[in-house]
Amino acid sequence: MDKEPTKSRSKFNMLINAGLVAGLVILILSQLILFRLTTWQRTRIVDSMRDGSANTADAGITLASSAMQLVSCSDDDLSDAVALIRPAVVNIDVASSDVGLTEKRGGPALNFDMSPSGTLKTNEETLGSGVIINARGYILTCYHLTKEHPKVYVTVFGSNRNTYKADVVDVDIANDLALLRIYPDSPIPVARLANSDMVKITDTVLAIGSPFGFEHTVTAGIISDNKRNIVIGARIYHDLFQTDASVNRGSAGGALINSEGEVIGLNTAIASTSGYFSGISFAIPINKARSLLLKAIED
Repeated sequence: MDKEPTKSRSKFNMLINAGLVAGLVILILSQLILFRLTTWQRTRIVDSMRDGSANTADAGITLASSAMQLVSCSDDDLSDAVALIRPAVVNIDVASSDVGLTEKRGGPALNFDMSPSGTLKTNEETLGSGVIINARGYILTCYHLTKEHPKVYVTVFGSNRNTYKADVVDVDIANDLALLRIYPDSPIPVARLANSDMVKITDTVLAIGSPFGFEHTVTAGIISDNKRNIVIGARIYHDLFQTDASVNRGSAGGALINSEGEVIGLNTAIASTSGYFSGISFAIPINKARSLLLKAIED
């Protein structure tokens, strides 16, 4: 009498287990089918977007522009930028008999108050660098390079290397700027100037100058701050560019350029306890030279 209910119960359990297994198999299969359908749909959308045939409204995708492009600054772009500006960056030198102790090892200290130490062998006649801003021979540089040397020499690197005696035409002491003039006997390269008010933090920049007398040295960095105030001695310099592009003695007056090869500033100082670059440099925005540039244009 007890065997019949037991058999019935066993059959019932088997049916339940079989149903559960079948349901699990159906669930797995449906998930696999759904996954394949989703993958196929995404692939179709991507492919159609690539060939321009996508209906993005139906796909639930909104594009900001049909001409959307990825923008980057390649090595070739930087090479082109350097090629544009390099010939217009000059050396500013002084006769060896006029080189003072503070100008040894490639120009005066960029932080103005640290005496250099060490035995690095460099061109001791190099004061710094400058940028040709006008085909008639006007050159922009830093005032602190020329304040003790009213007569300096400028070396231009065009198709030929030529050295000219330069006159100090005008100065802007508050912004550490000086305008020089040479009288070349052949055409000279001229730098393109940017609107430095457009410079943004994290912009890629290149510094070009003659650190320790090594002419036309190029270093790279970014704009760390575009309105930095610094104190040097008793003077405050306002709204300078702070960058991590390496500059050293002889770099002062050299060009700080953007990725288009346009001058955005002049390298002028470093933050250092040793007198050598330690990660922070400063440049004068080119727009601060407007009064001197107008003088060159109106001449």
